[in-house]
Parts: sequence; structure tokens; C-alpha cells
Amino acid sequence: MKASLLAALLPGSTMRGNDIEIGGIKPDSRAIKPGDAFIALKGSVSDGHLFIQNALNKGASVIICNKGAFREDMAVTAIEVPDTTHALREILPLLYPGARKISLIGITGTSGKTSTTYLLESILLRAGRTPGVIGTIESRYKGLRMESSVTTPGPLNLFEMLEVMHTSGVDTCIMEVSSHALDQGRIDGLSYDYAVFMNLSLDHLDYHKDMYAYFSAKKRLFMEYLKGRAIINYDDMFGRDLIGELNAPITFGQTERAMVKALKVQADLGGIRMELGTPGGTMQITSPLLGSFQAYNIMASVGVCLAMEIDRDTIERGIQALQGIPGRMDPVENPYGLKIIVDYAHKPEALEKALQSARGLARGRIITIFGCGGDRDRSKRSVMGSISERLSDITIVTSDNPRSEDPLAIIDEITSGIRDRTNLFVEPERAKAIMLGIKIIRNDDCLIIAGKGHETYQIIGDKRIPFDDKVCVQECLREVFGR
Repeated sequence: MKASLLAALLPGSTMRGNDIEIGGIKPDSRAIKPGDAFIALKGSVSDGHLFIQNALNKGASVIICNKGAFREDMAVTAIEVPDTTHALREILPLLYPGARKISLIGITGTSGKTSTTYLLESILLRAGRTPGVIGTIESRYKGLRMESSVTTPGPLNLFEMLEVMHTSGVDTCIMEVSSHALDQGRIDGLSYDYAVFMNLSLDHLDYHKDMYAYFSAKKRLFMEYLKGRAIINYDDMFGRDLIGELNAPITFGQTERAMVKALKVQADLGGIRMELGTPGGTMQITSPLLGSFQAYNIMASVGVCLAMEIDRDTIERGIQALQGIPGRMDPVENPYGLKIIVDYAHKPEALEKALQSARGLARGRIITIFGCGGDRDRSKRSVMGSISERLSDITIVTSDNPRSEDPLAIIDEITSGIRDRTNLFVEPERAKAIMLGIKIIRNDDCLIIAGKGHETYQIIGDKRIPFDDKVCVQECLREVFGR
């Protein structure tokens, strides 16, 4: 696209310099290649206008910036606009028209988003669809996998990814939509055929400040971006508030009033067995996934599939076919018969659900290892300590991703929520904490290692150090048992 054509499409823009062909548009100066345009976006943490010179050094031939930000001594073409964030919303549908041709399923909520994407993907594959997924662990489609750095990508990367999926034959994209993404307008320009509200609990208050603001961000998916059917958790009080503002949503839950309701739920080491009541009749669900909390993720998936008019047999087969989800009640296989589970639970409600589920998996003690991330919501730390004390027999508090914070200060905040310290151990080094758990576990016990789940790194300071809970467990097992 020529720079002049792009400028003509952007209201209030002014072009300076030569009319040249734009190779691509990048919001990250580090990703610039010669001939690219750099668009300087102002985010919640940094301002792209501060990196214009970096983009020029990398070979940017066009700069898209706010009015007044461009200097005359910069010997490149510039397109000045009133607001680059608004300009990007105009540009993306033009650059990536295929992004809006894919059927979109958006899933939001504090917990359960990732598991629900896996369940829906499994069902859609058996329904003959070609699904893609964009989420916390990775983005994937047709056998290709790309590790994710955030739950919902920035707008340019998101549109580019959807365009590539469409070109590759993907017909439906299942997307985790975070509250940050909604608040920052990362999904502007997209319309969702189906949107799911899972739940809302204490998290991200370092960003949103209070639960009302957090809910308001989640609510935008349904009020601003949804063109089709909503699927809402009736058992969640925020979900019930949302139901009253939507037109004929599909509801799910354990209450009699839900359209998709759990009539019976059994969960043990063999997985989950459920009897679901639906408007079309009763469904018998069998899943190898661990954890009774997965019942809600299954119900949400069923609700979406009923809205999509997928038959009940296909839904049942799709759910049964999903063998596991990385880092979600993920058992560590071992030859010693020990029940060791890695889970991503890093917020109060998720930890509570994981430990309640663990109680049903073991006749002996529940041993919990966890920490809390640095530079994140501090209000949940003592709450998580209290939950572990209440639901565990032994608590081992350690480091998660301390980032720029002092790990010991984080641990102090966690342990401030623990009154009885008789069965409390503190070990700041995560590998040593896991070793301690391995040394004290007995055959009837269940060891839960929470917080990092699928992550294969630990963030200490500004360094990302390789660390995988499951790999660490295997190493500790070999050291303790000698084989």
C-alpha cells in the first residue's frame, strides 16, 4: 500500500515526505525490517513515540505518529494523525480483510478460559470444522503452534494472526479475551459470533483497582463486540447481572434455572462423569480431565455448541477425546504411584478449586506448594495463604515469578494470611520447595504444585530463567528414589 493511500484513509492525517510503498506496519520497533512502517502507539506501560529513533535505526521508511511528534530532521516519510490508536483501528480491517471473515468465539472470565478453548477445539474438530485457538498457552491451527506471551495479542498481531488463519482454511477461531485486552481496545474492529462469560473473582486489581472496573472491562465483550449469542454462567453473581442485560443468552450452571445444568457430577482419578440437562434432552458426559471444577468448563463448551447447533453425540465424543490440558490439573506420571499434580492456579478462586478437587483424589494428606507473582495484585497474597491453610494439610510457600520484587517480601505477605504455622514450610527457592514436597509425600497423599502450570520459565528480576515444574519433579524423583 502506498503511503499516500494510507494517509487518505485516515481522518485528519497529514503526510510529510515522499509517497513510497509500505512493506508492513509494526508497533514494535524491535521487529522493524527495512521498508516497514512503524506506528507509535501509546500503551498503559510505555509510549511508542519514545522508540521512533529505534525504528529508524532498524530501517523504518515510514513513521505513523501523533501530530507534533515527528521531527523535521527525520529523513523519512511521516503520516501524522490525531491519535495513532484510533488510526490503527481504521488500518487493520483494510490490511487484513480475512480477519473478519472467520467465525469468532470469545471466552472471558477469571478462570477456565484456557480449558474451555481446548474443549471447544476438540468438539469442533469432531464436528468437521477447522478451528484455530488464540490463548494463554499458545496460538495454534492446523498443526502449527506458536507460544503466547500474553493471553490476547495486541491488535496488529491479532489481525495478522486471524488473516493467516483465514488464508490457511480456518473457519472458526476460539479466543481467550482478557480484561486487559478489552480495556485497551485490543479487539477493536472485530465482531464475535459467540461470547462466553465464565466467572469473576479476585484478580488483576493491580490494574483495574476494584471489582467494578474489572467487571466493566469483561462486560464490554458482550456490549460492544458481540453480534451473536452469549453463553453465561448463571451461578456467578456477575454472570447473573450480565444475563439481565442480554437478549436470550444461553445459561449454564448447577442451578435449576440454568439452560445447561449439571444434574450429576462425579470426579475422581478416572476423570469426570456428568449428567447434563439441556433444552434438547439429557446428555451423558465422560471426560478424562481431573478436577470437579472442569464441570463448569464442560458446561460452557456445551452451551456454545448448542448455540452452534452441533449435535449431542458429537459434543459428547469431542469432550471424551480431550485427554488433558497442559498445566491444568496436570498429573506428573511416575513409576512410584505418587499423586503429583501441576496446576496453573495463581489466583484465590483457582487455588481453592484445585485444592477442593485434590481432596477427592487422595485418601491421605494434601500437600500444597505455591507462591505469588511479583509486580501483580498484592491483595490476593494473604487470601491465597489462608485458602491453602484451610484446604491443605501441609503448605510449602515458595517463589513464583517474583519479577522486580523481593521474593521474601512476597512470601511474608502470603504467610500473613496463615494463622496456624504448625504445618507451614517456607522455602524461597522453587526447586528446593519441590524437593521438600517429594521428600515428605506418602503413597496416599496428593502433592499440588500450583501457580506456574504450563510455564517453562521463572521470571526473576528482568531475567527469564528456564524452569519447568514437571521437569523439576522428575529430577527430584530420580534424586530421591535413585532411578
